[in-house]
Amino acid sequence: MARDNFFPPQLITFYRELEKMAVPEDKWQVEEAKLKTWNGKEPLVKEAPPEIDPEFFLAFTAKVFDLLQKHLPDLGPGLELVKTNLPENLEEVKRLAQALCQRDPIAITWLKDPASVPPDVFGFAFSHVTRLLLGAYTRKVRGSVNFSSWERGECPVCGAKPLLARLKRTGERFLYCGVCGMEWRFVRVTCPFCGNDSPGELGFWEGAEGYRADVCYRCRAYLKTVDERKHPEEGASLFWEDIKTVALDFAMLGKGFQNKAFTAS
Repeated sequence: MARDNFFPPQLITFYRELEKMAVPEDKWQVEEAKLKTWNGKEPLVKEAPPEIDPEFFLAFTAKVFDLLQKHLPDLGPGLELVKTNLPENLEEVKRLAQALCQRDPIAITWLKDPASVPPDVFGFAFSHVTRLLLGAYTRKVRGSVNFSSWERGECPVCGAKPLLARLKRTGERFLYCGVCGMEWRFVRVTCPFCGNDSPGELGFWEGAEGYRADVCYRCRAYLKTVDERKHPEEGASLFWEDIKTVALDFAMLGKGFQNKAFTAS
C-alpha cells in the first residue's frame, strides 16, 4: 500500500520541491585536519562541524520557510515567530547553524526570544534546513573519512538513530540516517537500538514485496528494511522508500513496536 494514502499530498509536493534545493560547496567549509584525525569516538559532526556562511544560512533558511508556508499554510504564524526571532548578529547566526548541524538540543536558545517560539515549529522547520545542510556535508566527507571501524547503531556522521535499513543482495545490512543521509554497514543479527544480539529475541515481519520490518522483542523497536534481494530497484533512495512504506509503519505500531528513530532515549 502506498504511503500517499496516508501522507498529506501537499507535504509530498513540498519534499519534491525541497529536493531540488542545492547547498553550494563554497558556502560552507570544514577543517580537513579534523576529518583526518577523527578517531571514531564521537559522531564526526561533533568533532569536525561544518562552518556555514551565515548570510547564506539566513537566505537558505528563508527559502525553506517560504516553501513550507506555501505548502503548509497552517504553519504560517509559527514560522513567522521563528523568522522574527532569528539572530541578527552574524556570529550568533553561525553558532545557531552549528548547533543545528550538531543536533544540539539547546540550539533554540540562539534565537532572540526563544520563549516566544513554539519548540515544535522550530524543530520541524529547521529539520528540513538541517537535512539539506547535513546531506551536503555527508556527501563531502564520505569520500574523505574511513567509517569502516564504526560499529555502533547510531549514525557515524551526526549521531541520529537509523530510520531505515538496506539489505543488499550480498547479504550485508546498511543502516540509513534520515537526518543526514549517511548509510553505514552494521551487523545483521543485532538490534541497532539496544544492542540485543540474541537470535531468539530478534525477528522480522514481511511487508509488501521487497520490504520488511526487522524487530527486537527486547526493546520493542522496529526498523523498516528494503530487501534488495527481492526489491526490483537496487540502490533506491531510502528517503523516498520511507515515504512509500508508511503502511508498514502503521502495521508495526499496531503490533506494539516503536519507531525509535523518533524517540529521545
